[in-house]
Amino acid sequence: MNILLKIAWRNIWRNKKRSLITISSVLFAVLLAIVFKALEVGSYGQMIENMVRYSTGYIQVQDVLYEEEPSMDHSLLYDENLKAIIEQHSEKIDFTVPRIQHFALAATPTQTRGVMVMGIDPLAEAKMNDLTQNMQSGAFLTPGDSDIVLANGLAEILKVAVGDSVVLLGQGFQGATAAGVYRVKGIVNIRLPDLSNNTIYMSLEAAQWFFAAEDRLTSLIVMPQHPRETNQIAARLLDAVDPDWLTVVTWEHLLKDILAMMRFDQAGSFVMMLILYIVITFGLLGTILTMIMERRREFNMLLSLGMKRRILAGVCYTETLLISFAGILSGILVSIPIVMFFHNNPIPLTGDMAQTMIDFGFEPVIPFAFEPRIFIEQVRVVAVLSLLVGLYPVYKVFRMKTVQIK
Repeated sequence: MNILLKIAWRNIWRNKKRSLITISSVLFAVLLAIVFKALEVGSYGQMIENMVRYSTGYIQVQDVLYEEEPSMDHSLLYDENLKAIIEQHSEKIDFTVPRIQHFALAATPTQTRGVMVMGIDPLAEAKMNDLTQNMQSGAFLTPGDSDIVLANGLAEILKVAVGDSVVLLGQGFQGATAAGVYRVKGIVNIRLPDLSNNTIYMSLEAAQWFFAAEDRLTSLIVMPQHPRETNQIAARLLDAVDPDWLTVVTWEHLLKDILAMMRFDQAGSFVMMLILYIVITFGLLGTILTMIMERRREFNMLLSLGMKRRILAGVCYTETLLISFAGILSGILVSIPIVMFFHNNPIPLTGDMAQTMIDFGFEPVIPFAFEPRIFIEQVRVVAVLSLLVGLYPVYKVFRMKTVQIK
């Protein structure tokens, strides 16, 4: 084996220019593939993180019928039994966020609009998404507060300001009438348009009183200490709760429409990656074809002197692998500092593109992910391609007829 490696290594550098060109083509293809993949994973990761932080959370405990028919009648009882189940898994849970989300009619002297009333625990909500940092005017809620906070888009639609009153009408738990007059304590800037134009924040206690739903929640958000353990924690909670009354769902289920859109978008990305892989394959294949054409006399002499075909085929195969892995290793070494730099210093966006990103609640930057799996994936794909391309000289050596070689 050592002899094969030595012979193959020396053969590679007999034509330095050809070998360096081949290694460079593999290097740049691997570099582009890794950078492109890091950009894709980073962009999708940022989108998911924003949706999870501002909307769904990683895990939700719900009534079994709530997803099919989201109403107060299908809210869950947040009793001591459920609290005990959460406490049993507290070593893997960072914090929980109790919520009531239900529709109501908001009215002012001049405007009427259907809204989403979101009853929250201000302290728990601050751990998930600190809305106090986005206050446009006034102040945010405190625990047990009897006032409300409006999203900025809804405040403009209803034409209200801090200190004004808003009438809320709706249907509470088990058909109870929900009605009340609330003072606007503050206006918060919500960057997601759908939430901005429809959301009213209310303390959890006030929302439970408004909907006549004492000790009830529409969902209990569970945030794991390590997001990668989301499915594991959700499975344990699902085993612990009463399946006749409660269910546990993850963000992947709650955001399945967005994930489906991402998968569709990834199909286009796959085409770009496929082109890069084709470049790598034909770069290697071109080198192999040139090598075989240039060394036909050499192969003829070696076979005539008694070298076994399997040994000659092994040398050629080893040469292909050495060139490939030299390019792969060089590509990884070059890409690591580049991806790390842009991971720590995302590319800022400007102009209309930046404003569009801000309007949808995203930071106006192009993020890059720095994860080992990105590099491992490219190494695996290019290595497989190299192993396949390396079979061609093996085939040619075994099919070669020395009497026809000139």
